[in-house]
Amino acid sequence: MTDPRRRSMAIRAFLCQNVAIGAAFGSFGVAMLPLQSHFGVGRGMASFGIALSVLTMGLAAPLSALLIERIGLRATMLGAIVVSGIGYVMLAFATSVGMMLFAFALPIGLGLVGFGPFPATVLAGNWYRGNAGPAIGFVNMPVAIILVPMAAVPLIRDHGLTGLYLALAGLHLMVLPVAWGIVDAPEGSALAHGEEKAVVPASAILRRPMFWAIASGSGVLSAIGVIASAHIVAFGIERGVEAGRAALLVSVMGGASVIGAFGAGLLCARMGAGRALSLIAAATGAGWLVLFAAHTVSLMAAMTLLIGSGAAAVFPAVSLLIAEKFGQGAVTRTLGLYGMVTLPLTFGLPPLAGRLHDVAQSYDGVVLAVVGGCATASILYFVVSRAPTRPLPLAA
Repeated sequence: MTDPRRRSMAIRAFLCQNVAIGAAFGSFGVAMLPLQSHFGVGRGMASFGIALSVLTMGLAAPLSALLIERIGLRATMLGAIVVSGIGYVMLAFATSVGMMLFAFALPIGLGLVGFGPFPATVLAGNWYRGNAGPAIGFVNMPVAIILVPMAAVPLIRDHGLTGLYLALAGLHLMVLPVAWGIVDAPEGSALAHGEEKAVVPASAILRRPMFWAIASGSGVLSAIGVIASAHIVAFGIERGVEAGRAALLVSVMGGASVIGAFGAGLLCARMGAGRALSLIAAATGAGWLVLFAAHTVSLMAAMTLLIGSGAAAVFPAVSLLIAEKFGQGAVTRTLGLYGMVTLPLTFGLPPLAGRLHDVAQSYDGVVLAVVGGCATASILYFVVSRAPTRPLPLAA
């Protein structure tokens, strides 16, 4: 009989993930210019905060995996919510750019990895074994990415950055009771009886060529998603679109994230995660090719919807692919290592794309490189989808 609490666990995972991602990424675009003005720094320094959060998110992923295995999801997520909330209080009263950067780098970055998409995905996988695709897609829907900016604008206007960041800290307080009710796995499952104490050695994961194939393909696709969100407005302007209308493409990409995350789960359930990722990569490349030739806002918006959906689909699909190929018991440790090893791609390729544009004075080379990356990832994932399943051995 299905445990009636599993729907509640999916909702709790969804809410926690949205507070983590929505507070950090949903507010940052709106707050960047006020941060620049408040601290009297350049655009690059003002935007460096969120980059530091992403860096910590990747580097600390193995630590988060270790905590989940040792003390459980509930304790890990509760602790991360408290740490992240303190980070937003620090931002509210920051008196120097150094304090601002520290808040983004440590408490907020640790919060993102401690109660964001990674643990939310593990929780959904624990409760929906056998058909986790739709649940993992649901918990990763970043609805707050759309809602938080709309609330942040009047908050900054009426109460300044202090009001915004105190409100985000309050949002963390509100989600604490939600996380308090988390149960790591249903009673009667292997995980509930101590299997979570049996872990996969990191060396066993890193020795698998399959792991490196998955990480390489998804690292490229995730970096392409970051490139799209960072450069889509400038790309539209370069193609002759008026600046105000080009800015609408960012909103389209935000909405696409919700569609892509949920759609990924359904697609994986239908055709398997490997083939789904191959299709996602191919569709993303096709979207960039059409975008390359587009000069109207409507066509650009349609392709941005496709590209944004693909970017949001990568992490849920990769989580399911790891479960398929390595076994559910290996997901936590494997995702922790995955976050760290893909960091050079997700952190390094977007600035490289900007540099390529500056050298060529055009986005043509960037688009062709992106299409080539998508084609390579699509072929790679098709090969992965046909490889045999070899569960990783657990060690006490």
